[in-house]
Amino acid sequence: MRNLPAPPLPELILQLPASHPLGNSQDVGYTVINYNTAAQTLRCVMSLSQCTLPPAFILILDNASAEDDFGALARGLQSAAHSHICLFRSSLNLGFAAGSNFLIDQLLATPNCDFIGLLNNDAVAKPELIHLLRESLSSGTNPIGMSGGRMHKLHAPQEVDTLGISLYASLMPADRKDITDPYLGPTGGCCLMTRAFVEDVKATTGYCFDARFFCYCEDTDLVLRANLLGYRPAYVDRLVALHEGQASSGSKSNDFIAYHGLRNLIWMQYKLIPTSMLMRHLPWLVLANLLNVIRQIMAGRVDVLLAVYNDALKQLPSLRKERAKFLSNTRLHTMALAQNTSRQFYRTGYARLVITQWYAKFQRTTSPRHP
Repeated sequence: MRNLPAPPLPELILQLPASHPLGNSQDVGYTVINYNTAAQTLRCVMSLSQCTLPPAFILILDNASAEDDFGALARGLQSAAHSHICLFRSSLNLGFAAGSNFLIDQLLATPNCDFIGLLNNDAVAKPELIHLLRESLSSGTNPIGMSGGRMHKLHAPQEVDTLGISLYASLMPADRKDITDPYLGPTGGCCLMTRAFVEDVKATTGYCFDARFFCYCEDTDLVLRANLLGYRPAYVDRLVALHEGQASSGSKSNDFIAYHGLRNLIWMQYKLIPTSMLMRHLPWLVLANLLNVIRQIMAGRVDVLLAVYNDALKQLPSLRKERAKFLSNTRLHTMALAQNTSRQFYRTGYARLVITQWYAKFQRTTSPRHP
């Protein structure tokens, strides 16, 4: 990929000391990204600071929000300083991946910060979030590195939002909706990582999240690297957070999400899926891409599709060396990764959802219009 000038580093705008002793969580830091959603970010920060084990540090990055939104965020944080709070502001929208990398690096530069957490700004932490995720990182004999738990929908708390990430036979990742599906790792929207894991993955691959992704699929890229490096991320089947969903990027169906989701998926698969696994799953992978093309065409996104495949494919040659270097140094046999991959083509219920959407669209286009 061509080298672009590095964006200016975010500026530290506000520091607030912890308002009371933090007890056993002095080694935990959390990161939160804000983009024109100050109300959600303040709600998220408050929920973290009110955990039974509140994090010692909560670092917030404002990703070039509008002035009024940033002002509301800075003012609101004054009353949420149960933890030590740092607010940074970027003059450019760095995206979730690069923005998270910046905050993670700030925590790595903080002495004694041994656990680094991420929580989507439109999520609300349950009181036991940090205790449960931190406890799971110290259990078992295999290296764990990162942990996640059960997230439900904020406005329908009985409904599952995500149980982490699953990888399916089509080599398509998706939010895990059923505990019987294999668990690849936690989503970037709610996870806790050890310092040792973050330092290892940065030393091995050069980054924590792949900043080229901007947003979407960057968490699958990270957990897949974690698995290939021999880590077995932990899952806690306890409700740890409630999630609103799509607060910053808008509707679940828009060009921005379609473009980044599909482009980044191609990059991730080419960069990380071992060759033997690619060959074994190739028919399902081709079928999945064909279905994606049909779905986007039916949604009227032909221009988006052309941009996706143009931008994704022209970057593959520059990813070839990165792929060869990383896969030659993996610590996990391909068969072990296959065991953590579902035998299902894709998650249960997804085909029904797509067919329902197609039928609804067909009904709208064929129904007579009344004056």
